[in-house]
Parts: sequence; structure tokens; C-alpha cells
Amino acid sequence: MPHWLEEAEKSHHPEKSFLSRAERINQRYQNIQANYAKNDQQYDEFMRDLHGLIHRVNKLPASRRVPFGKMDGREKESKLNNHLNIFSSSKRLKRKKFWGFIPFFDSDHLKHIRVIFMNVSDEEGMIEIELKENILQREAIKSDKSNRKDKSENPDRLHVIYNYPISGLDHETALEIIDWLAFSKEISACSFYTSVSDKQKHFT
Repeated sequence: MPHWLEEAEKSHHPEKSFLSRAERINQRYQNIQANYAKNDQQYDEFMRDLHGLIHRVNKLPASRRVPFGKMDGREKESKLNNHLNIFSSSKRLKRKKFWGFIPFFDSDHLKHIRVIFMNVSDEEGMIEIELKENILQREAIKSDKSNRKDKSENPDRLHVIYNYPISGLDHETALEIIDWLAFSKEISACSFYTSVSDKQKHFT
């Protein structure tokens, strides 16, 4: 526990704590750049492979892309320059409304989403993976069907962040990610998830 003297000094000189935070961010940035410099070839090759697979999937006839429709894959700039890539998909669901044992004619419109974020970690030889999975309910606002919002419907939603070795980024891993996004494989059957201990994951 910090001594009261240190706390008093920090409150009197807030720029010191701000500087240490800036230094930590800068150190993280430097570590990410060093990690990428050592592993850029394998990381970039994997991302090209994964983006290529998604492009191939989206070119399939619509009948072969049931139930997810299309997948999305894009690279996004970040302040840490961590080469962030985001991949996502969704599928529509319908659920009958019941009153006792008698179903209403109406039904809830649900959207099942899956998203995976991948970027270079500040830990050498690792990438950071963030997984999100949820079921959202389409809810009309003020009875206006053209104006809708999504709200969380699934109490068992998944949101987890963990590090994964760059050495494990190969074609088989890319295919597993495609399978997960296509809703043909559950996350519990994907080695890029199960090969990392839950103790090393951050669940939110």
C-alpha cells in the first residue's frame, strides 16, 4: 500500500503520474513495433490468407452462404500501430412468442453476431485475440418498424481477450476462424481458443 507521503506528492504533482502513464504507453508501443519487426512476415502472410478466404466465401452463391450471408474483414488503424484486423459475421434468428402453451402469431427477430479482433501484442512472439459473440434482439422504438435498435438477448454471451502465439498462425487456424464465423463450428471446438488455458484469458 502506498505511503501517505507518496499519495500527497502525487496529488501535488499530477504531471508525474501523467508522465508515467505516457511512458507506459510509449513502452507498449515500442514493444509492439519490436514484436512486429521480428514476426511481420508470418503475421502478414496469415492475414492475407484469412482475408483471401473471406473473399472466396463471399463469392460463393447465396445458397452456399446460409445462414450467415456474408463475412466482413478489414484492417483498422490504431494509435499503437498494432496492425489490428477485425473479422465478423451474423445470422438472423426467429423465436416464437408464447403465452402459456399457446404461441402468438408474432415472433422475435434476433441477430446472432460473432466478431474476432486480432492484433500484434506487446508481448514478444504473441498476438492479442478478442472474441465477441452475442444474440441481439431487434426491438422497435415507438412502434416505428423503420427505426429499430438492438439489445442484448443472450445471458451467455462471450467476450474474452487473450494472447496467442504467432507461431500458431497457419492455414489451418485461418480455416478454423472461417468455420467459426460461418457458424459451422462452436468456439469450444476451435483450437485457437481451446489451446490457451482459461487462466490466461480475460473474460468480461
